[in-house]
Amino acid sequence: STEAAAQLDIDLAFTNWNDKSIAWESFDAAVIRSTWDYVPVRDEFLQFAKTVETKTKLFNSYDVMRWNTDKKYLSVLEGKGVPIIPTKFASSIDEALPAISWAFEKAEAIAIKPTVGAGARLAGKATTKDEAIEFVKKILEANRTAIIQPYISSVDDEGEKAIIVINGEISHVAKKVPALTKGGHGDAAGQLEITNEVREIVKTISNSVSEWNDLLFARVDVVRMDEKLVLMELELTEPWLFMQFRPAAGIDLFKALKQRIA
Repeated sequence: STEAAAQLDIDLAFTNWNDKSIAWESFDAAVIRSTWDYVPVRDEFLQFAKTVETKTKLFNSYDVMRWNTDKKYLSVLEGKGVPIIPTKFASSIDEALPAISWAFEKAEAIAIKPTVGAGARLAGKATTKDEAIEFVKKILEANRTAIIQPYISSVDDEGEKAIIVINGEISHVAKKVPALTKGGHGDAAGQLEITNEVREIVKTISNSVSEWNDLLFARVDVVRMDEKLVLMELELTEPWLFMQFRPAAGIDLFKALKQRIA
């Protein structure tokens, strides 16, 4: 990204979001990238984003970050016609128990993660009810809400697909290492082609997100379930963009940024 910025005469400064000494008004724009430490202090992070937006242009916007940093957005998108993995939310053990039973009726294993989270922290794959309850307890102890889903077995063979979108257009697609079984934080396992079904699910999602045309970047994480692609997560806040598979994506991103701050 530094090479791409240099080619387009953009001066880059790498800063920490929680550095109180930064004069944000001195920048033409601020672009959120790897702010993965926000999870335990989400309210503070959102307040930072709101403040920065009064001083310079912020990408993606505070409004987008506010809803996108809580995975309850999945049920909102589902209500707008986006296919998702069947999902239930639990903010107590009493809510979790029937949800765990429901998920095990659909699959031999279930996936559990916090609604506010990054990098698969506090997430896990459970094969028994007791194991599932332990995962949920850890999430609740961290004052978070748990997401409970049937574990989609295609993740382990076909893999999770990360569709990278720059300025509204599909740039490239990466295959991710399954974080809940192989470890890592959804690292890259290879590049995939942009197929018609990839285009279709991105189109469905873009039609369901009112701010889509304002997004500088997006990552659409999908998996195959019952022969079709479904949304696992829509990453609009701080996604890794797998630029190693298409370095020109950096040029596209900075060109789009230049247009927005001209």
